[in-house]
Parts: sequence; C-alpha cells; structure tokens
Amino acid sequence: MKKFPQVITYRITSRCNSNCKYCFGPKNVREMGFKKEKEMFGLLHKGGVKAILLTGGEPLIRSDFGEILKELKKYNFKVFLDTNGDLFSKCRDLISKYVDVIGLPIDFPNRSYRNKDNFNNVLEILSYYKNKQKRPVIRIGTVVTKDNFRKLNKIEELLKNYSVDIWKIYQFTPQSVNALENRLSLEITQKEFNEVTKEIKNGFSNFPKLIISGRKDRNAAYFFINPDGTVIVPIDDMNVCRENIVGNIFNEDILEKWEKLIHKEDYINNTKLTFNYKF
Repeated sequence: MKKFPQVITYRITSRCNSNCKYCFGPKNVREMGFKKEKEMFGLLHKGGVKAILLTGGEPLIRSDFGEILKELKKYNFKVFLDTNGDLFSKCRDLISKYVDVIGLPIDFPNRSYRNKDNFNNVLEILSYYKNKQKRPVIRIGTVVTKDNFRKLNKIEELLKNYSVDIWKIYQFTPQSVNALENRLSLEITQKEFNEVTKEIKNGFSNFPKLIISGRKDRNAAYFFINPDGTVIVPIDDMNVCRENIVGNIFNEDILEKWEKLIHKEDYINNTKLTFNYKF
C-alpha cells in the first residue's frame, strides 16, 4: 500500500453559520456521515497519515463533532482545527482536550468580515487560553485585502496581548464562490502585498511566529478531502485558483493521481510552517 501524505485537510462539512466575503469553501456538499468517516480514518491511519486538519464550512456546526474528535484520537492523529470561533463555547472542553492546533480568524483590529459578534467571540477564546499552560497551539489567520492591508500593524499590536503562537498572513486567493465574486473589491496587487508584508516582517518582534503565505506558496500544496470524500488539489495559475478533482478518497489509484498534481516541496514547507509540524 502506498503512503498517504502525513498531513491531510478534511472539510467535514460545507455548512457554515457565516458567509465571508473571501470564502472559497464548498457549498451544499453532501456529508459522508460518521460511519463512513470511521472507515476513512482507518484507511488514512493505515496509509501513514499522522495529522488531520478539520475545516469546512464551519466544523463546529456538526452535531457529532465530539465523536469525530474522539475517533481521530483513537488513532493518535494530531488534530488541527480551523474554526471561526462562533460556536466555541459549546465545544470548549472537547477542543481543549483533543485539539493540538486551533486556527482562528482576525481580519481587522476591531471588527470581523463575518458577523457582528465574531470579533469578540475570537477575543473571548484568546482570553480563555491566555497564560494557560495546557492549551492548543493557537494560530491566527489574516487574509490580506483592500480593506485591511494598511491595518496589519494594528492587528500585530492586538495579538501581543494574548498567548498567540503563530500569525499567518494570507495573500487573498480568487478560488471560488464568494472569493471570485468579490475579487475586484478585495484583491490588492502583488506589489502591494509584497510591500506591506515586507514592512511587517522588518518591524516584527518575533512574537508570535510570523508566516507570510503568498499564493505561490500554496499552489498545489494540499491534500483536500471534501465532505463527500472527493479529493481535490487547488491549482493556481496566478489568475484564478481552481480546485482540481483527483477522485474519491476510497479509490485505489487516488495517491498516484494526487502525486501527479502536487508540488511536494511546497506541500511540505506549507505544512511545516502552518502547524509547526515536523516531518
């Protein structure tokens, strides 16, 4: 049996309680269900997967989210979670116990692209974990847009007040759905992105760890599993990023097809930086 990549991304749902302007997540995709997921987790473990990133949609919207976490830990997977934070309170104890890295969004120093409560919800999570010795690694993600690219230094000042481990600044990617529809109102030029991120790097205090993630860094650098089991690889020609369907996770030839599309070095570098993952 050929080996899967050590870290894969699983979109456990396409459902979400928000509708972000830059969202490129899938919409209205059937979920495979917990019974089939257990079969998949066993397959991934047998194939050498060591860590799984749970994303969506919004992962915490799943009523069986706790069961999924417990099943993953039966295989001793490292669990990474990307969440908007709005539903954190109902899953706080589960996340604190089973999640190794939690990713949260902060796009402005005083508000959110999501709903009116999201910014404060994220700050409440950061306050809860502040100075706690036992907690997940906390990664803040900021997507750079026309609305916020001059406010990154204020976001940095905000993060210094909390126990944040990683700050990842993403170049906006016109990939699908909302991100494509709102491209003109969100996208800055490559020159502007380079200039503003260089300014942040030059003045950065080294706390938290800073990652600048350009579109080229993420091109063909993922193993995505959609809620229905479809495997995709985002391929970016630097105009539009398209999600290339590789097949289904249960297909016998899925790895051979994935390896033909992937940029393996970019996959490894992106994974190391984003999650402090050691190969």
